[in-house]
Amino acid sequence: MNFRWIVTHDSKSQSCMDQLWLEIQNRYGFQAPNPMVFSDFLPPRGRFLLAEELGTNAVMGSVAYTKFSDTQCELDSVFVFPSFRKLKVASSLLVELEKQSAKDGYTSMILRAGSPQPEAIALYKNYGFYEIPAFGKWTTDPTAICFEKKISQTIL
Repeated sequence: MNFRWIVTHDSKSQSCMDQLWLEIQNRYGFQAPNPMVFSDFLPPRGRFLLAEELGTNAVMGSVAYTKFSDTQCELDSVFVFPSFRKLKVASSLLVELEKQSAKDGYTSMILRAGSPQPEAIALYKNYGFYEIPAFGKWTTDPTAICFEKKISQTIL
C-alpha cells in the first residue's frame, strides 16, 4: 500500500467522522446530529488513526477505538472514502489499530454493526470477528449486530 498512518486532530479527522455519519444516516434512513466526539478517541480513552496517501496527502480513511472496559475496547469510526475502497485500506487500518490496542493492554475488541452495512459485516467476519450478544448501549437497538475479536498479544 502506498500510504502512511497519522494520528491527528484536525479537519481531516473530523471529515472522516462527518462522512461516516452521513453514510450511516443514508443507510439507516434517519437524520440526526453527529454524536461522535473526537476527544473520545484520544488517549487515555481511545485512539484514532488516519490512512493518508503518500504523495498526495489525501486522507483515505480512518479507524478508532474507545475504552469499553479495562480489557475491552470498542471499535468505531471505520470509514474509507469511496475513491479508496476495494484497495484493502480498511483491512490495513484494522491491523494497525489492533496492534495499538494490544500495546495499550486490551485483550479484545468489540463493535456494533447492522444489516444496512453488509460490506462492514463481511470485513469484520473476514478479519476474525465473531458475533456476540448486543452489549452496552446497543442492547436496546433492534438493528444491532455485535461482534468481538480476541486481540493477540503476539502481534506486537
